[in-house]
Amino acid sequence: MRRVVYYFIWAMIQLTVLIYKIYQGSKAGDTFAGYSKGVEVLMMTCLSTNFFLMAPTLMRMLRATPLRRFICFDKTTHAHKVVAYTFVFWVAHHVVARYYKFYTIQAQSNGKVKMFDMLFKKLTGRIGHTMLTALAIILLSALPAVRRKYFELFYLLHHLSFLIVILIFVHIKVHTFHYYITAPGIVYLVDRIYRMVRARLNRPQIHSVILHPSNVIELRFARNGIKYKAGQFIYLCVPSISWYQWHPFTLTSAPEEDELSVHIRVSGGWTGNLVDTFRQCASSMPSRLTIVHPRTGQQVPTDRRQVMSTDTERTLTPSYNQHIQSARGARGGRGRGSMRGRGGQVQRQPSNRSAHNGSSPRYPPEMDYYSGARPYTQLHASANKSLPAPPANASQLPTIMVDGPYGAPTQDVFDYSHILLICGNIGVTPMSSVLKSLYYQLTTAKASTSVKKVYFVWSCRDVQALEWFRDLLAALDMEDIGDILEIRTYLTGQLPVSLIRNIALNQSSGGPDAVTGLYRSPTYYGRPDFDSIFGEIGMRNPSTDIGVFFCGSRTLGRKLHKTSRKWNSELKHRSTSFSYHEERSTE
Repeated sequence: MRRVVYYFIWAMIQLTVLIYKIYQGSKAGDTFAGYSKGVEVLMMTCLSTNFFLMAPTLMRMLRATPLRRFICFDKTTHAHKVVAYTFVFWVAHHVVARYYKFYTIQAQSNGKVKMFDMLFKKLTGRIGHTMLTALAIILLSALPAVRRKYFELFYLLHHLSFLIVILIFVHIKVHTFHYYITAPGIVYLVDRIYRMVRARLNRPQIHSVILHPSNVIELRFARNGIKYKAGQFIYLCVPSISWYQWHPFTLTSAPEEDELSVHIRVSGGWTGNLVDTFRQCASSMPSRLTIVHPRTGQQVPTDRRQVMSTDTERTLTPSYNQHIQSARGARGGRGRGSMRGRGGQVQRQPSNRSAHNGSSPRYPPEMDYYSGARPYTQLHASANKSLPAPPANASQLPTIMVDGPYGAPTQDVFDYSHILLICGNIGVTPMSSVLKSLYYQLTTAKASTSVKKVYFVWSCRDVQALEWFRDLLAALDMEDIGDILEIRTYLTGQLPVSLIRNIALNQSSGGPDAVTGLYRSPTYYGRPDFDSIFGEIGMRNPSTDIGVFFCGSRTLGRKLHKTSRKWNSELKHRSTSFSYHEERSTE
């Protein structure tokens, strides 16, 4: 709805300015001159607007104001494209108008004044065609096929916009330039310099790199004082690969944790180079790595062959994941409840995390799932095996630079008491941060939350994708948090016959799910029936504003938006509504 409002306001501004200038021209006896002046004003308006839109720090500040209820500050990139295409539209009108005017002058002078001389020999004509050429280059490099394959070229050529601004200063009157460009340009430059300095000073140390199934890597690194909300994203740069490529990634860690993490789908190009870089670093490490525990300072030698194992989920650097099984065996289970295998009963007790006072470092829910979240003194014997620790020779790992965090629709998730989280494949990344944050809110002493119910729906094409956050889901499934969270995982791809046999043999009525290992949340096969899901949730929650947060493909997003509007209409008599929020994933 906010996007429709944006389109309407933007179109009305264009139309109002153009009609006003044409009216002024007609009063002066030259309607065409009024039209030309209106086109010039609209071109300058587009330029000044884009300066503001491309100032992320300013947009983040505006997002914290009540204006966010009416303006979608999370879609500034989309708005930038709309304004840029509008600029191109008016440039085309301006060029046609100039050519027509010069043709008319040549005709009226009986050929004494040549149209070619006015277009290519006069300074204004040469500058105009130079700007037109630069704009054409920017447009061609911004085509999706070019931008995705040659991002660095796209990034560099986009800076021709600065050349266009300089040429505009020469091309138009000085007072007009100051009126439209000076203030927005200063805002943009200050914002960019601030972000550049901040990002180059913020070079966090990498703690671990974990290779997950289905070509996804998890990167964990130091927080370095970054404050953020669940669902926000950062820009990541690896200078050893490229100084110019800054790629956005959603933070999958929770604000309550002491380190940051991102999950990156490896799809070639920059992401492929990133994995190659980490593998080269891992192969150059000594055969015996020394892990230094961040709290005790004790050193534990680790064989690099364990780090570079051939398991489906392996670490390229030391991390707590590589010792999960040993940590689990050392305690004989979770420590908070016992499981008696397939067909047995699960005994759940209140979470010991409620005793956490916030003074000690915070570890992920996955870690709590295996360690039982007991005080560190009770983990004395096996602490160095279960807690995450950076390698002593982390200096061999590539340097990374972080810019952010920046706002995303999902960061508003805790404004609602009833929440529906929907994601497809790698679109689970912002939901991971939300679920972790919810976990801490529900299991930490003195923490409070207004959340009453959360429905989590995750559809994946294959079983391997479910392993990305398997441990997190297990921690949430086993935690005694009442009836707040419902987990629904869907497998939409075709399953091999061997896997179907394995599921049939290992699935029992009282045991864990054969695919995910969850006790309270079975896996569903086939595509989710979102119409039924929305209807069921709407009927169960009368007089409620339910926040719907989706991250996935464009096609599914359109379907969900249509479904939410349908049920808003059908449940109007029950005062139940779905507030839809969407962001796109790169699946």
